[in-house]
Amino acid sequence: MMNETPERATDPEADDTAGGAARVEAAMEAAGLWLARLDSGTGDREAFERWRAADPAHAVAFARVASAWTALAAPAVVTTQPPRRAGLSRRAMVLSLGGAALAAAGAGMSSRVLARERVATGVGERRTIRLAADARADLNTDSRLSWRVREAATEAWLERGESAIAVSPGARPLILHAAGSDWRLGPGRYNVRLDEARLVLIALDGTAHGAAGLQAQTGQQVVVQAGKASLAAAPEAALEKAVAWPQGEIVFVDAPLSEAVAEYNRYLERKIVIVDPAIGRLRIGGRFTSSDPTDFLAALEVVLPVRARRDQQAHLLTAAE
Repeated sequence: MMNETPERATDPEADDTAGGAARVEAAMEAAGLWLARLDSGTGDREAFERWRAADPAHAVAFARVASAWTALAAPAVVTTQPPRRAGLSRRAMVLSLGGAALAAAGAGMSSRVLARERVATGVGERRTIRLAADARADLNTDSRLSWRVREAATEAWLERGESAIAVSPGARPLILHAAGSDWRLGPGRYNVRLDEARLVLIALDGTAHGAAGLQAQTGQQVVVQAGKASLAAAPEAALEKAVAWPQGEIVFVDAPLSEAVAEYNRYLERKIVIVDPAIGRLRIGGRFTSSDPTDFLAALEVVLPVRARRDQQAHLLTAAE
């Protein structure tokens, strides 16, 4: 009789359990990294939302990491022998109990991210937000702002777009973070605009204190780009624009048509397109409503040698024949 060597036994259920543990561990590690990135301001919020929505395990992992980090901010409760969870490796078990916070701590994270509020506007939308009892922000088209309130100060992060910020007399300081720079805004009114990595902060009424003793006082503006800040008197056109947009208006002061169109397009779903590049050098001035370009386009046809027509997708500007 031939002796048969028994085949190695396999347990499909055990394999599934091991695979599930690896999935949980990977999700927890990713969640810790996302929390650190969001807190430091380096995380892409839209990319994070896509990651979280891609798998229910991602959403669960992020909730666990956030909860664990909140617990670390409270008085510690020490358990000498936490119960083992069936099917999880020791490393995955530690992560699920809050050990992911240790990895996040190495990235400079703290629990403050959990206290932030965030508001975004769509194209053409404006919103007013009460940041605290003594501070308010108007958010312009296609913009995003987050903030939190602390005992000593209110902190705000301009992540995209434009905001008008008002700080009441006698209020706690408002610390603004944008474009890698920090500004302490005293009582007054300010306009802050972030175009990609370029920040323009205008002190309409008040003083903004930056690093190295830099101060922007009433009527001055600071431009921050590539880690460098420059201070100068705010141009009259910039001051007029900053005052006009919270009222739903857009102002041009002897602006090239190409620049005026680019500014108007910030507010429009149906964009304005300059078909003939040569007319982009023509100059235009005036005050118009930002929600509807009808009057703007009509004015162009009156004062400039251009024609405006509308198709299904855009407003087209061509040279007059």
